[in-house]
Amino acid sequence: MAELIDHGGRVYAEALFRAAEEAGRVPAVDSDLRDFMESLASDRAALGSLLNPRLPHESKQRIVAALLKDADPLVRNAMLVLVDNGRLELLHDVSVAYAELAAEQERILDIEVTTAVELGAAQVQQLQQSIEQATGLTARLEAKIDPAIIGGIVLRARGVLLDASVQRELDEIHRALITTPLPVGSEA
Repeated sequence: MAELIDHGGRVYAEALFRAAEEAGRVPAVDSDLRDFMESLASDRAALGSLLNPRLPHESKQRIVAALLKDADPLVRNAMLVLVDNGRLELLHDVSVAYAELAAEQERILDIEVTTAVELGAAQVQQLQQSIEQATGLTARLEAKIDPAIIGGIVLRARGVLLDASVQRELDEIHRALITTPLPVGSEA
């Protein structure tokens, strides 16, 4: 979420999204693309082979075709286009950008929620309801824990960061103390 996506990856994702939208298969393509990425994440040998510059082009095509034999043809064809164009390094970016487009169409707002301690189920549900009421979208939360923020909450969604953490407040105070000039004649 809120990742920097390579422009090339976004272009491929938008093309795939338009094709899926025209075919009325946006959710199916999204699901198959996620499944493909998960299968690559769990099969390091296949991923390594696909990203190996020494592996012949035809071998990469066979690997992709085999991994996606049961997938939506749009996903299979899009991945084969990446192979044909020598752009498999964009695979992650294509996947993330497509997921964002699909979520936007389905009126889903993916939000990364970072807190210093784990939130309880009731707190997550209350936060989700508050966000849904404020945005009019279905909120899909991904909770993360980062003790470094000390307290408060950090929200990331669609490239927007809302940082209400204690660490940010302390950083602002620190910055103010360093950059605020002392009155003339005062001693430090």
